[in-house]
Amino acid sequence: MHLVPPREADRLSSLRALGILDTPPEAHFDAVCRLARTLFSVPHAWISLVDADRLWCKAASGIAFGPTPRGAAFCDHAVMSEAPLVVEDAAADPRVRDRAIVTGPFAVRFYVGIPLSLATGLPLGTLCIADTVPRRMPDAEVERLRDLGEVVVAQLRHYEARVASETEAARRRASEAALSEANRYLTLAEQMAHIGHWRVDLASGVMTWSDEVCRMHGLAPGAPPAGVQEALSYYHPDDRARVADLVAAARENRTDFHFKARLVRRDGEERVVVSHGICNVDAAGTAIALFGTVQDVTEIDRAETELRASTALLDATLAHMDQGLLMIDEAGAVRVCNERALALLDLPREMMRAAPSFDAVRRHQLAQDDFARCDGTLREVLMHAPLAIQPRTYEHERANGTVLEIRTVPLPTGGAVRTYTDITARKAAEAQVTHMARHDALTGLPNRALFRDSLDQRLAALRRHGGSCGLLCLDLDAFKAVNDTLGHLAGDTLLREVAGRIRACLRREDLPARLGGDEFAILLGGEADARSAAATAERLVAALRRPVDLGGQEAVIGVSIGIAFAPEHGLDADTLLKRGDLALYRAKSEGRNTFRHFAAAMDRAAEERRRNESDLREGLHRGAFSLHYQPVFDLASGRVTALEALARWHHPTRGTLAPAAFLPLAEETGLIAPLGEWVLRTALAETREMPPEIRLVVNVAGGQLRQAGFVAAIRDALQATGQAPERLELDVAEAAIAAESGRLKDLAALGIGIAFDAFGAGASSLGALRRLPFGQVKLDRALAASMATPETADFVRAVVALAGALGMRATAKGVETEAQLAALREAGCVAAQGFLFGRPVPFGELAPLLCGGVRCPGTPRSRSA
Repeated sequence: MHLVPPREADRLSSLRALGILDTPPEAHFDAVCRLARTLFSVPHAWISLVDADRLWCKAASGIAFGPTPRGAAFCDHAVMSEAPLVVEDAAADPRVRDRAIVTGPFAVRFYVGIPLSLATGLPLGTLCIADTVPRRMPDAEVERLRDLGEVVVAQLRHYEARVASETEAARRRASEAALSEANRYLTLAEQMAHIGHWRVDLASGVMTWSDEVCRMHGLAPGAPPAGVQEALSYYHPDDRARVADLVAAARENRTDFHFKARLVRRDGEERVVVSHGICNVDAAGTAIALFGTVQDVTEIDRAETELRASTALLDATLAHMDQGLLMIDEAGAVRVCNERALALLDLPREMMRAAPSFDAVRRHQLAQDDFARCDGTLREVLMHAPLAIQPRTYEHERANGTVLEIRTVPLPTGGAVRTYTDITARKAAEAQVTHMARHDALTGLPNRALFRDSLDQRLAALRRHGGSCGLLCLDLDAFKAVNDTLGHLAGDTLLREVAGRIRACLRREDLPARLGGDEFAILLGGEADARSAAATAERLVAALRRPVDLGGQEAVIGVSIGIAFAPEHGLDADTLLKRGDLALYRAKSEGRNTFRHFAAAMDRAAEERRRNESDLREGLHRGAFSLHYQPVFDLASGRVTALEALARWHHPTRGTLAPAAFLPLAEETGLIAPLGEWVLRTALAETREMPPEIRLVVNVAGGQLRQAGFVAAIRDALQATGQAPERLELDVAEAAIAAESGRLKDLAALGIGIAFDAFGAGASSLGALRRLPFGQVKLDRALAASMATPETADFVRAVVALAGALGMRATAKGVETEAQLAALREAGCVAAQGFLFGRPVPFGELAPLLCGGVRCPGTPRSRSA
């Protein structure tokens, strides 16, 4: 451990302030060391400086050492005071005898150290002399060494002065740099804020201004004006006098001033500036200078102008917008309330002018409404909920029936905007749209979607809780005939009347629906049983059987009804509807204008129908069909005038089937179109070689007439087989006429013959006879069978007369006996066909007939025969 002087921190601070430690050797210090050796006849002399933990040698003579630990030499003792340290025999001195300078290579035995102090009590180092032998040194010699030490101190003071000078120079440079930096920052700040400063010396009249003021005037930086008058000349002529008066008044009255004016730059651009100025006075109160700032506020002024315009536009928008609007500040006060809000919420204008709290407005609003009409959650929101942190929208119906959509949007600065939109009309429209989406537009009854949802819900409840329900499926009878005869408007009127009668027959808990077209359904309410369902069905049949007046024309229809029950006939909607439809089909097939309950046998019949449909499709695919032909005889000549093509289905298990066994199924399944096309093409191809005077007759079903490409298909078939259109005659049954949409006229225009087939089997529309291009009328085969009765005979005579009046031939079908033939001849029929003349056979077996070798019975032969 080394010794530490009393004021070690101050001493070290003074030493390090010199900046001398670790500096290169200097000649004047080395000279002192050489002089000391010579004066005191010693081998060693050096100047050491004592740092915190080391001894550093600034100069030496006769000895050389680098930085040495402070405790390895004598100097830590020498700097303990300002008195010289004299060691006459180091080996005998316990303070230093163990130090390396004594025991080591230098072998110092004699030592004198003079403390070097720049300030009292702060020795920085020592001037040392040493010898390798013990010695005594007189006091006079010690004083002489002290004088030499003062020389070293003087050199250190020179060091101190130089350091002080350099420090001051550095401080000045730093101050100048800081001032320059401050000026640069001031210039940047002025540029960024568009603020400049200026000064007028009142004694000399000299005016100075900053570079930013130059820029405002459109001048190059560093170009000050010649004086105040030139500076005033930059202002707009309309502002110049006012600015000059303000400056003069400030100088005279030694007051501050402020103005806003327009500058006109040399390029003609106008800038708006704001200037603040003060008058500087000296101690005697004499005005010595005017100083001020000027700020370019052109953009601010323009923004303020735009803001005023925007504010005016906003005010106009708020006053005329369709929404009510309240703006609430962060303290909860209503700062904006437009006219629409006053009207929608019945707010007093006087209350809103006073910027009331939003809570006060809310209390007033709720007082106007029947608050009990709100549900609990909404009531809690309206009464107690704070303004929303997130946007929130809800609806509220006021006591006067107005429905408001209330939306609250928080503002970033606190508070919120609340809008009130009158959605009464929209809600009514939505309700209407919802009603229309779930109800039939024509009758107002629930539609298929609503009925299906209600049925699903009812069945779900039955599955959970038990019970029963009844389903009625309705289909109008003879509706299509009314629609086709009297038109769609009459049909719509009829459907509306039907809907009204259905409603009148039902209880309040029953749900009627129109499923589409003339199909209706009823979901019976409450527990259902067969007897109550039958009673309802009977009422419906009776009600819908009554005639309907359609604008002076009376229409009579009927209804067929199928009844099914859950859970007996199914617990899912598809199954229950399917079985209701099966019961409906049974009612139609058993006479119509009646009802039937579903029975298991109906499922079996439906399965049989599905098998037959599959077989029919497969038969068409495999080519399991052939054609037989039945001749049509002219009753006057007895010769064959036409062949009617009749399809035969060669069923793999049921044998050969006539058309009556499969044509209805083909009509229902849509297979009639491909089957009919096959019949047409095959018949045209097979009869190409028959005599030209004989026509080919092909039956046409309604499903074929409904095809958009039906006419083109017939034209293509004629071209493919080379047959003339005049060779072809199409028989159109009464049931198919309803599907006619002008195609028969197109066919007649090609030269194809058109016949009204099975006339008398149904309603036999006389309007169709007049409207459509029929060339002949073919009587239904049932008429031939009943010709023995006077009524039928009279009817046939009337039909034949009507056909003649319309320019048509009358042909009898289904003739099986000589008596029937005679009666038909007498009634006026000119042609006939039936089993009496032979059963239908393949075309190849008709050669004798086609050659004229066979005549119909009862025809007289010519003498030449």
